[in-house]
Amino acid sequence: METQILIFGIALPVIVGMVFSAWQIFRPKPYDSNIYFGLGISATLFASAMSQDSLANFTTQNRWLWFPLSIILLGALSAISCVLLRCRSATIRNLVVFASVVPAALLLKIPEWEHFTNRFILGVGAAIFAALLTIIVQKRNGFSIPMAFSFALVAPCALAILSGFAKLAVPIAAVSCCLGFLSLVRLLRKSQTQTRDFVGLSGGVVVATIAALGVATGFGYDTKNIPLTAWILAAIAPLGICLGEFAPIRSRPTLLAWSHIIGCIVLAATAILITVVAFNSSERLG
Repeated sequence: METQILIFGIALPVIVGMVFSAWQIFRPKPYDSNIYFGLGISATLFASAMSQDSLANFTTQNRWLWFPLSIILLGALSAISCVLLRCRSATIRNLVVFASVVPAALLLKIPEWEHFTNRFILGVGAAIFAALLTIIVQKRNGFSIPMAFSFALVAPCALAILSGFAKLAVPIAAVSCCLGFLSLVRLLRKSQTQTRDFVGLSGGVVVATIAALGVATGFGYDTKNIPLTAWILAAIAPLGICLGEFAPIRSRPTLLAWSHIIGCIVLAATAILITVVAFNSSERLG
């Protein structure tokens, strides 16, 4: 069973994502970098989720599969929007974000999010989060951004496991692994490519939404009463890259790169620590 999860839930989906995402490194056109990364990450999550459950009768039984379906829709919408609009201004970039994230969130018909109003509010919140994240992502072209995101997604993955929902943890773990490998690819080709954005707009949007909707899915199926604070920190863990944007740090490239990574590690670790402490306290009281 563990071998099947490793091969079909992690390894093969990661390969799919890397084929999509790494393609932009070899074709550094002005808008290509805003397409392939997002498509690759969303394809990774979808392929991994399909290895865990079947779409047959998913509307009544495996309803958590609305999550990977929403992410694959998000990847397609963000890529199409980037091509059509070319994202030349901040207004258009924000339009791309909201036009991609809100429809994806509206698909999330799972426990705690069954009402349209709740999903719409979730979508708007996730879109604002994604818009903030992409402001930084589009300014940075190094390996540290995908590496930081890789660590950030450890939090929703770990919380899914701790809440007893391992099926959700596997696709998020696959995305985390894919991001880690892609950061190494970017590091190795640093001197050989002139790609303007590596993660790009669609990549930033997809990663932010995976964190937000992944946490929303885990929260909806939580049976262990994980503290709400931990879920929120896990959702916003990718914002840890903001640590590298403080004035004394961003002028020093090496410190900047490590600050992106450390910021995400701190938020992810804090979310996991809060959960573990809460569980230990419950056991002692019990």
